[in-house]
Amino acid sequence: MVKAILSSYCHTSNLDSVASQFKNELHDQPTLVLFFASTAYDFASLSHQLHEMFPKSEVIGVTTVGEISSAGFQSGGVVAMSFNQQFQAKGVLVEDIERFPIYSRKHLIEAAKNIGISLYSAHPEKEGLGLIFPNGLVAGEEKMLSIVNSLFEHEGFPIFGGTAGDDAKFTETFVSVNGIVSSKGGAFVFIKTSLDFVIHKENIFRPTGKTMEMTRVHTEERIVYEMNNKRAASEYARLLGISEQQLPSYFMKNPLGRTVNGQVYIASPFQVLKDGAIQFYCQIFQHQKVEILEPKNPVSTLQESIAQLTASFHTIEGVLAINCILRKLQFEQEQLIPALNQQLAALPSLAGFSSYGEQLNKTQLNQTLVMLSFGKK
Repeated sequence: MVKAILSSYCHTSNLDSVASQFKNELHDQPTLVLFFASTAYDFASLSHQLHEMFPKSEVIGVTTVGEISSAGFQSGGVVAMSFNQQFQAKGVLVEDIERFPIYSRKHLIEAAKNIGISLYSAHPEKEGLGLIFPNGLVAGEEKMLSIVNSLFEHEGFPIFGGTAGDDAKFTETFVSVNGIVSSKGGAFVFIKTSLDFVIHKENIFRPTGKTMEMTRVHTEERIVYEMNNKRAASEYARLLGISEQQLPSYFMKNPLGRTVNGQVYIASPFQVLKDGAIQFYCQIFQHQKVEILEPKNPVSTLQESIAQLTASFHTIEGVLAINCILRKLQFEQEQLIPALNQQLAALPSLAGFSSYGEQLNKTQLNQTLVMLSFGKK
């Protein structure tokens, strides 16, 4: 019996060889194809070729900072995932997510209606789900999330995704919808399925009890000027017991987090500015209270995550995984990739990528692994 979800990873640089492998290893006539590609490829050509190869499918592409396949963390290749007729899907290219995502509202409404998702349902969580892939480096993730969430009369529609990367060059990222490519927009896909699905959020940090209130913030620019009514960098460093000059080297291991219903949501600092303010990878809000976090063991944490996912299902058909670039860098520095890949090999039809940000429902996250699993409970 053919699985509902298939995945394939290709490392060859030849686009014809990539297309040939995907043709052989994915579904013949999928309703949806997702592909996640290194910037080693000509992304526009790859997008066009896969759209031509699957003309009746929604074909959605994203550039990465490393790929995730059934063999675990990869780099320099392209991974694809196909979904059979147990799924309905409709994609939308949301243009200019930093300034004018509102212009795509009409297209998003039409896409939802196209596959029978009701925007007025009292139980939007039962209508389906959305996959969101914003471009990186344009700070538009929260605006794109806001537009999609605003479509629904009631809260609760599940949204899952990750920000496009560019192999840590930090120059330009790309997404594509049915062969049309954008470096300023984002891809969104509405999905309805007869399968069950579970979203799992993993972080490898725990609270230290060292708390701070964000007392002067520019939310749109993702800049915090003051914490606890003191200069942000000096207060952050003081609570860590280090000098201000040392602070940037502690960002990866000691990000900030807020705990909601027992779940930690991470905000990662990006850089210290000249005036001692700190710019983050996601929006921080005035008077938000956060804690400094400290690391947990990544391998045992992933073991727990996979055990939880596996226990949620009778059978798992496939898993879409999105992992933060900062986690990937940490794993490489600590030489944990082989041990983590051994764990990931347990997940069937696994595909995904390392990203410049992770999205879950209404929130842009950092330093997080999010996994979306489909199957039968």
